[in-house]
Amino acid sequence: MTWTFNVATDIGSRSEQQDRLDIEHSNDGRRHLIVLADGMGGLKNGAQAAQILVDVAAQHFAAHDSGSAYTFLHNIFLAAHHAINHLPEAADSAVGTTGVLLSIDNQRAVWAHVGDSRLYHFRNRRLLSRTNDHSLRQLMLAKGLVEEDSLAAKSMQNQLYMRLGGEVLPEPDFNSADVQTGDVFLLCSDGFWQAVPTDEILTLLEQCPAEQDAAKYLVGVARQRSGNSCDNISLVVAQWQASTAQQYWQRLRFMLSRA
Repeated sequence: MTWTFNVATDIGSRSEQQDRLDIEHSNDGRRHLIVLADGMGGLKNGAQAAQILVDVAAQHFAAHDSGSAYTFLHNIFLAAHHAINHLPEAADSAVGTTGVLLSIDNQRAVWAHVGDSRLYHFRNRRLLSRTNDHSLRQLMLAKGLVEEDSLAAKSMQNQLYMRLGGEVLPEPDFNSADVQTGDVFLLCSDGFWQAVPTDEILTLLEQCPAEQDAAKYLVGVARQRSGNSCDNISLVVAQWQASTAQQYWQRLRFMLSRA
């Protein structure tokens, strides 16, 4: 069994790409860290903040010991938050970024997020879990105060109550899973999920599996749908699947069983 990773980005109709993403791998191939950040504010400072999260995550991954994955991810977010607040620009403007992290140790996955960058976990052709945005819209939906597709809900989507950078210390949400064959994790910025509904993602993934550059295909779909108002889009697809040799023998056994 092995992990396959697929990444893609698009600047959309913006003048600057403020999304950042990175994938770190251990020398033995057992550990991986996926980082996706979406800078906030529409200014160059957003890109700086997103890059800080990526850089801090890479530094922590290189120094990571065998301790708790939850503590590991939490420390990345806290260190990035404090580093963003030390930017010279932070004193005069709201410099910040959202972010989602996925830590993989062989078949154990732990993830955390701040803001509205998302992670989806699929298994056996169904959605197992999805991160909940730290937005006013999500809070109102959870309380049943607005309808999901209403104008009121849409108007609150970009109003985040948690991010990296600023006076409020972030409190990331965590989740985890023991991975099974064929499991797929998809990490994305809001430029993707605002264009592609959750219930359609799996259909698109099945049309273009991860090993066939699924991320590029999905980003292309989001870019086309968003038109002239397209935000930055970033996407990572990670799948736990049989190695090439294992896939060959599985197909051969299947063919022989049908003969």
